[in-house]
Amino acid sequence: MAGNLKVLVMSTGTFSGTTASLIAALRRNGCDVIPLFAVGWFAILSVVGTLIHIDLIDKPNYTKQYELHYEIVTHSAPAPYQYRILQPALVETVLDASRAEFATRTFKLLFLGSYAGIRFLSILTTLAAGFLSLRLICSEATAVLVTTALAAFLPFTYRYYYYQPTSVMEMAFFGLGLLAVLTRTPSALLPLVAVGTLNRETMCFIPFVYFLYWLPKLRRMEWVWLIMSAIAWISVFGGLRMLWPATGNLLDVSKAISTNLTLSRGSLDVLVILSPLILIVFKARRIPQPYLRVALCSVP
Repeated sequence: MAGNLKVLVMSTGTFSGTTASLIAALRRNGCDVIPLFAVGWFAILSVVGTLIHIDLIDKPNYTKQYELHYEIVTHSAPAPYQYRILQPALVETVLDASRAEFATRTFKLLFLGSYAGIRFLSILTTLAAGFLSLRLICSEATAVLVTTALAAFLPFTYRYYYYQPTSVMEMAFFGLGLLAVLTRTPSALLPLVAVGTLNRETMCFIPFVYFLYWLPKLRRMEWVWLIMSAIAWISVFGGLRMLWPATGNLLDVSKAISTNLTLSRGSLDVLVILSPLILIVFKARRIPQPYLRVALCSVP
């Protein structure tokens, strides 16, 4: 693991340094092709992030991954995994269509390849949406650098699990949600919430962030889209639980809070990620109100 971490740290520095050099070269040559460069660069970073995941997580844990995958698609997984069906269902569709026999090399390649393909597309979507969002509030060169920093950080999130049936697609949905918020596109909220909730129930926060960001200036049609998104979330969230009732108590709030507050390496990582929010304490008056509302919402 120490060797893997060393590789990740070196990769972070390489990503950032390479990006800065390439952008500087483009500027020296008077080229205004940063968006075109960004697409290719983000595709490369997405491939790298996917390959790292295959080597560190997927190949060593294939058997355990398939066990939980099978439990999810047969609706026998522990809650809440049994309700996070989107990614496993897509992979299972590929496996069924291929008619590959279980325990064969072809089956394994299709299983790992399907998840890898989803991961690649999810990372690429996240980086592209992040770049398009950032370029609305800063220069394109800065947007590329910040998005590259995000890509360089992603491999550090691979460390504490053996199978991730939801989070990578969740990341992409939130990236698209951020873009919808900053471009003020309320019509995008409904499909993001309706489809994204099949992946994870946290999609309810996308319209909530939209609401917080545009709160003083919300138009009538925006209220309509927000209400429709809320109805869609309740329908999908409740419908899944009616189809496949949980075996345990999903409303044990005290247990959930206790689990989330338990100190672990993962929670320490989260504290490090959120540490820049300390600036809110000292710079609150200088932060534009829409950003401040969203930032304060994310603290809990």
